[in-house]
Formats: sequence, C-alpha cells, structure tokens
Amino acid sequence: MTGRSPEPDSPWARHCPDAWPREWLDGAGALPAGFTRPAGPHEADLITGRITEAAFLAATGRHSVKPLPRPKGKRKSSPVVAKILGYRRFFETFPFLNPRLSAGAAAVWCWLWTCERKGHARCTARRLAKRFRVDPSTVSRWLAELRRAGLLRTVRRGQPGKTASVVRVRPTMKRCSSDGG
Repeated sequence: MTGRSPEPDSPWARHCPDAWPREWLDGAGALPAGFTRPAGPHEADLITGRITEAAFLAATGRHSVKPLPRPKGKRKSSPVVAKILGYRRFFETFPFLNPRLSAGAAAVWCWLWTCERKGHARCTARRLAKRFRVDPSTVSRWLAELRRAGLLRTVRRGQPGKTASVVRVRPTMKRCSSDGG
C-alpha cells in the first residue's frame, strides 16, 4: 500500500476525496485510514492521472464546480449581523462602565437597540414603563443612567401625551457635548 493522499485543491480532493483506487489496495484489500470506499473506474483513472479532470467530468456527466467570485472591497453586513454585533459591543463594554448600569437600564438599552432603525429609536417613558411593568419615573431614571453613560442621546424631545421622543442609541460609550436632557 502506498502512503498517498489527495493534495489540497487537486481533482482527487474535489471530486472523490473518500475514494481509494483498487490497484493501490494491499493484499488483504483493506482501505487506508480516511478512505471509505474503493474508487470507481473513472475515479481511479482521475486519481492515478490516466485522464484529465475535463475528461473525467465529461465521462461521468458531472459539471465542474467553479468557486464563486469574491466581491471586491468591503461588503455591507446583514442587518441581523449588525444588531448582534451591537449587542456584543454593548456587553463587552458593560463591565467597564463607571458607575455601573442597573439591570433595568441594561434591559431598556436592549429594548431600544432592538427597536432602533438607522441608529434612532422612538420611545416614551409611559410606553417603556408599560412594557417593563414599572413606574414611569423608574424608566426615566434608567434613561438618565444611559444618557450619563453615553449610550443614549436625545435627538428630539417628544411632547407628553402627544409624540414620542427620538433617541440615538449607541452600543459603546460616547460622551456627547449636547446631551439633550
């Protein structure tokens, strides 16, 4: 038995990496480790080099597998991936916040990050209080914690009972000169 194995990106590795030519079997007929079956006639010809890859593909009716072209430059990431990466960045910076955020503030941030579109989310203390089943003043305290940590900035204040506030949600700490309240 020979100590051969398919070279990476060779026709053998692309088309029949688990096959071993019968003529290379030892006297007992055992397959070497890593191979699960004896090669068929065309596969044996391909492995031993008696035919080319093009002739093998024509004889077996298979089509050549062309790798997909890689896009040039940086691709735009999926919105789901962007959300997940935002959560990851938030939870990586979480231990370094001083003072620490409360669990409620972290929950509010996660909810706002889930709802944000293009970095902005609409919210009211009353709706958030209803969602988290707490008093609106508690939600206001949590929003203030997020603002102090630089994870939230008010873009446009809403009118009580009429419109929602628009906030800028960030996954990492960033101090703003105009905090907006």
